Amino acid sequence: MGELKLDKERHIKYWLRCLRTVLPTAYTSTDSSRMTLGFFILTALDLLGADAPSAEERKDIQTWILKCQHPNGGFCGSPNHRYPDGYYVDVGQGKRLMDPANLPATYFAILSLSFVAGFDGLMRGKCLRWLKTLQREDGSFGELVTEDGTIQGGRDMRYCYVATAIRWMLRGGGPSKEEQKEDIDVEKLVDHIRSGQTYDGGISESTTHEAHAGYTYCAIAALSLLDRLPGPSASQTASTPNGPSNVPLPGLTNFPATIGWLVSRQTGYSTENNEDDNENHGDILPIQDQRNAMAGTHTASAEVLSLAELSLKDDQFVGFNGRCNKKVDTCYAFWVGASLDIAGHPDLINLEEMRRFLFEQTQHMIGGFGKTPGDPPDIYHSSLGLAALAAMKEPSLKGLDPALCISIDQREQIVRLRNEALRL
Repeated sequence: MGELKLDKERHIKYWLRCLRTVLPTAYTSTDSSRMTLGFFILTALDLLGADAPSAEERKDIQTWILKCQHPNGGFCGSPNHRYPDGYYVDVGQGKRLMDPANLPATYFAILSLSFVAGFDGLMRGKCLRWLKTLQREDGSFGELVTEDGTIQGGRDMRYCYVATAIRWMLRGGGPSKEEQKEDIDVEKLVDHIRSGQTYDGGISESTTHEAHAGYTYCAIAALSLLDRLPGPSASQTASTPNGPSNVPLPGLTNFPATIGWLVSRQTGYSTENNEDDNENHGDILPIQDQRNAMAGTHTASAEVLSLAELSLKDDQFVGFNGRCNKKVDTCYAFWVGASLDIAGHPDLINLEEMRRFLFEQTQHMIGGFGKTPGDPPDIYHSSLGLAALAAMKEPSLKGLDPALCISIDQREQIVRLRNEALRL
């Protein structure tokens, strides 16, 4: 088998088609998420080091993004979800929130602006004030605020992460003397994130829900952007000469358990019976279960298994799943790999077998990555496939900042833009 490497030119061609041509009909239903798709295209081209978009294209993209900016702060996901200014009028009870801005679109809009034009035209102050209105009393964040002031959307870690990232990009990660009264309640947010840890160490919306790799990434990345990771138990408090203080120490309730849960998301994948599998996913068995099964074939008097016997078979790969007993999926190579990278444990990933899985099973001949083996490429999985490889220091890609899912170069650009905005 030849050396595995990324065919950059093929991937760049795929992303240029996504940038410059009409997307397939299947994307029609994602009109409300066009801002999200735009970000994935921009960050993928940046990771690949492509000489695109051009200066003219960047200007057009900036104009398009700013058309989605809500007059009361934040962004909508598409120009088709933003009313003309005349509809946002004071009808005697304050400005109406016609088709309000939403949290994910705002996050992707700010990131995308940093790629194409900086923060010129971004209503930073209004955005931060709007962000605060999305936080609930329990510390969680919703997706949007309705006209009557109701916060809508789940309480899961995605919104917590997105809110944290917006705050970090616009005002910085630590305490700020500026606009203190308009800041979110960081302590309540951290407490809410801690409350999502489940019995097995993973993170979900709450301790009573099933842990999920995407939620776990969002929790770890959010704590990282808040400078609260790593750290000891949340139930502990800092010691002073006069006894314990009331200031909670950073970190999840049981961080080692979270690391263990993430490591267990690595899943063996075999193509042996692929032809008989209607879903085209092959035989899947968690790595430890495979080894236990092999151990079970030995008698009680058998010698200890050798390292060769404990290794994966030649026809097996290592993929990642998002929950226990689920099938492999390209995006979880990022959600899990980036989480372990942020936590300082990238060495716990079976890197070479993960690369084999991405390159030989989900990388597509036209460029990009599919969700699972045999699937066509799509923007979401293609971008996260590249991000996963970048997090694992793939030589042909830019270095990745795992907490923001952008290149290290782009993170530095955002810091410069933020510092310039703070000086104004």
